[in-house]
Formats: sequence, C-alpha cells, structure tokens
Amino acid sequence: MQLLGQNYWGGVCGFVSVIHGILLSKDDGNALDGLSRNELEYNLGSSILEFLKFVRGNRPAVAAELVSFTQTFGGVHANKTIDSLIQECQRAVESIKGGTNGAKATESGWGVAMTKNALLEYIKWIGASATEVQHNGVWTQQNLRSFKKCVCGVGDSAQKDTPFLGLRHWVYINEAGEMYNWGAKTKMNNSAERPYQGMAHHNYLVHVLKLG
Repeated sequence: MQLLGQNYWGGVCGFVSVIHGILLSKDDGNALDGLSRNELEYNLGSSILEFLKFVRGNRPAVAAELVSFTQTFGGVHANKTIDSLIQECQRAVESIKGGTNGAKATESGWGVAMTKNALLEYIKWIGASATEVQHNGVWTQQNLRSFKKCVCGVGDSAQKDTPFLGLRHWVYINEAGEMYNWGAKTKMNNSAERPYQGMAHHNYLVHVLKLG
C-alpha cells in the first residue's frame, strides 16, 4: 500500500492516521495503489478542505475546539482561525492540482491539530465508526502493538492537566501490529522501547480509538 506522508501537509497526522486505517480495511489495503504522489496528496487535501468547511457550517463547537488546539502549538499557528485554515488549505489544493512535482504545497508549519472530538467527527463524516478504548497510558512498542486497527494519540505527560491532556500527535496501528507514522510503516516489537525515537515530549498514550 502506498503511504500518505503527513510531512508534506504539515501537522495533519490525525487525518492521515484515520485515512490509512479506513483504506487498509478496504480492497485488501490496495486502495491507494496506482495513484501518483500528486494524486495522493490532492485527495488528502480535498478531504481536509471539505471537512473544515463542514465543521465551520455544521459543527461550530468542533471547529472552535480544533482551532483552539491548533493555536496551542504556537508560532505560525498562534493566531489561526477556521477561515484562515480553510483559505490555506484551498491554496494548497489548487497548487497540487497544477502539479507540485513533490514540492511541499503548504506554507511552512501549516497544519490542523485534531482533538479527539474532532477526529471522531471526521471519522463519522467519512462514513466510518470508532469506539474509544480504555488503556493504561503506557507509550511503549509492547503496549502499542496490542491496539490493532486503532488510531492512537500520544502526548506530553507534563501537560496532562491541560485542556487537551497534552495531546501532540496521532499514529495508526494496523491488524499486524505495525505503526503507520510520518510516511513509514514500522513493526512494533515486544519491548519497552518507545515506538519512535526523538520527540521526548511524546511520552504517554492519551487516546485510543478503534476503527470499525
């Protein structure tokens, strides 16, 4: 299966993780095969764009929450609004439509940070379903590999008491216990090692959403 790389779009890990999970459950995981990189990114961008428009017009509380969460990442994100996110996404989609040759279409640092509620709304919007799963919060390969066909949120334990529980990132775990993250697939082993290196502030499991 071809992998969507959220690096291309900036911080859209929640969207990418869900789409990987949905597509892996259809057509033996081959739904993306044969598409060019531009086609992959155009389809992803179009989905993000239409969802943002949907929540702006129909789910204002969700729109407000994802904007507030996006702003917590600071820097270029600090003053984002739902309108500015839609405008930036629209420009990127139009750029891809014209052909990007692999160049990053979005401005530096662009992204849409998805809360648990926003991600559940997106899952419902694309016609799928998900159930929140109880977990022990441990961010290790051994623990993560047990959450098959799940979208998992990781966060900073030092920020547990903040409104978004320290959430920083989303990954997807497939039926075989493999993690889809940043355009790569990694087998989770039976060890106490972290699922990926670096990102010291990614250190505890915040949410687990089982698809299907």
